[in-house]
Amino acid sequence: MTRITPAEAALLMPFPPRNAEAERIEAIVAEARQARNAAAGARIRGFFLALRSAVTALRNRRETIEQLRLLSDRELTDIGVTRGGIAAAASAAAPLPANDQGDDRRTA
Repeated sequence: MTRITPAEAALLMPFPPRNAEAERIEAIVAEARQARNAAAGARIRGFFLALRSAVTALRNRRETIEQLRLLSDRELTDIGVTRGGIAAAASAAAPLPANDQGDDRRTA
């Protein structure tokens, strides 16, 4: 005949009844976790959207520079750009996004 240890007996005992206060606390904790997960998801999505925007701007700038370099000096003069000013003209045509999200940031 095997004996049940006190630890095994404790596992076989039913859980004590739950009170309303414990259930309310669990609901608050679950709601806080859900809000935290939603906020983290929004920040991650925002990061990748900003990254995609920056990559697109860089690609547009590079394509503009390549197109301007294919033009002759006379064609560049006609549009008011010098060969040395191609990079500046491309920057003006396809500016990089600034890192100033003032509306989304909170002060500490």
